[in-house]
Amino acid sequence: MKSVLAKILFGIGTILLICFFGGLVYLYYDYYKLSPYASTPLYVYNVIHGLIFLPPSILCYIIALILRSKIKTK
Repeated sequence: MKSVLAKILFGIGTILLICFFGGLVYLYYDYYKLSPYASTPLYVYNVIHGLIFLPPSILCYIIALILRSKIKTK
């Protein structure tokens, strides 16, 4: 059961990381190409986007690593 949970958490962490990097590309494109006169700086959007996606993905990777190491030590 722990092996399946570790794989699921690793997959979720990977999806969140892909969403993070894809979102950065999309934010850059949207900010500079579609609305070049935006009043909020781009780094504000990047920080908000990073706070939404990076901590959960790092947490998923850490928990998956802990579960995987506990499975191998048994």
